[in-house]
Amino acid sequence: MTTLSSQSKSVKLPFIEKVGYGLGDTASNFVWALMMNFIMFYYTDIFGITAAAAGTMLLFARSSDGVVDFLIGAVADRTKSKWGRFRPYLVWLSVPLAVVFVLAFTTPDLSPAGKLVWAWVTYNLLMFLYSAINIPYGALSGVMTDDPLERTSVNSYRMSLAQIGGIIANSSFIVLIAKFGAGNQQLGAQRTVMLFSAVAIVLFLISFWTTKERIHPPAAQKTRLTQDLKTLFANRHWVMMFATGVFNIIFAVVRGTAGIYYLQRYLKLDAAGGPKSFFRWESGQGIEVFYLGQIGTWFLISGLAMILGAMMTRFAVKLLGKKWSFIVSMALIGLLAIPFYFIQPDQISLAYTFQILSMFFAGINATLFWAMVADTADFQEWKYKVRTTGVAFSATTCAQKAGMGIGGFIAGCLISFFGYNPKAAVQSPDAIHGILLLQSLIPAVGLLLLAACFTMYGLNEQICKTMREDLARRREQEVQADTTPVKRDQPLPPLVEIAAK
Repeated sequence: MTTLSSQSKSVKLPFIEKVGYGLGDTASNFVWALMMNFIMFYYTDIFGITAAAAGTMLLFARSSDGVVDFLIGAVADRTKSKWGRFRPYLVWLSVPLAVVFVLAFTTPDLSPAGKLVWAWVTYNLLMFLYSAINIPYGALSGVMTDDPLERTSVNSYRMSLAQIGGIIANSSFIVLIAKFGAGNQQLGAQRTVMLFSAVAIVLFLISFWTTKERIHPPAAQKTRLTQDLKTLFANRHWVMMFATGVFNIIFAVVRGTAGIYYLQRYLKLDAAGGPKSFFRWESGQGIEVFYLGQIGTWFLISGLAMILGAMMTRFAVKLLGKKWSFIVSMALIGLLAIPFYFIQPDQISLAYTFQILSMFFAGINATLFWAMVADTADFQEWKYKVRTTGVAFSATTCAQKAGMGIGGFIAGCLISFFGYNPKAAVQSPDAIHGILLLQSLIPAVGLLLLAACFTMYGLNEQICKTMREDLARRREQEVQADTTPVKRDQPLPPLVEIAAK
């Protein structure tokens, strides 16, 4: 039985397939961007609950995600259809995700307690459906090709096109709320998310039709979930990626949550057009048709910088390798966060400069993260003769969602602790100081420590190369002999014996 669609050599992916795959994350990022940057702002300033209540909800909403995400990955690994294991979920779940996305940004006419219940239910359901479609989608990149540069390339497309969704969501969310709501922010938020949801459905379907699964588990593979988890946590390289995913997202969410407050309350950037707009479009009669305020421009330029970073990832890998490109990019993101503590409100150009540089390296870092998770799935197949790509990606997604919950909780509690008042036109000095810390020094110290710890990661370019060659030989033997995979007692290639320990 073949495990690489009758191909034992690495597959070069066509341009249209890379673009099609990336569009799936354009769709996902409509949800992800709002969860990362605007959910706390939405709950406090539009929906109408306190930052502490929202932060607590975000933390406890993650308490069941670990089990749920593992189950989603395990189910995806065992899915059998004419479309493959992972692609069908792009069709099956795109509409349910879109519907719940709209409900999560709908403000019902309820008491404060009723609103909190509504937020808990819709947020948890949204995150469940997000995982249920995004985990198989992420795992798909691990079975499209085993070529290391192609994996990096397809994830570069993914991160670049994900940022298109992020740019649209981040730069237009507040503007569209004002435009669609005509003074009613709650109605404007609902209609804006309706638009995002409709576009997301189309993009998920395009991603489904343009991609192909090529790498399959060994034909005789039959495992239980407990065995999948046992081998997964025995994979120390994956454990390192899991821990890194948790802490990396914690610091990203802390900074992202503080970002909108930093822009509005400290730099006092214009939120929804007007005389300070950078981009305006007027009809011949002088009627304003479209505008993009300073905050929208901030997110637009940030997204473009991240796209450029994602596109440059391939060159960084050729120069430094995946591991050291990941470490260096993470350290630079941390260092570039420090100046935000010292930038004065009138030094907007300086803030833009450091933001652009930071997001450039964030594009490299995010691209490499998912490519390296795919490498840990290869290691698991190589050492344990079992390929559970879905479980590996689901557990990593679980790590990121845990980081989102913890980061949101920390940010919400600290924003409340420092005395942020959403109804106050001018914030207290303590509130401003808290926002500055969340935007700069707190994530900076965390990222620098995390980069230092990641030097212990064990998979380098040479080990991965030898490991892939050995897997290719095994698959070729399966094709020729039409038998079960190589036995467990087969000698390991000397170069990677140390990685197996």
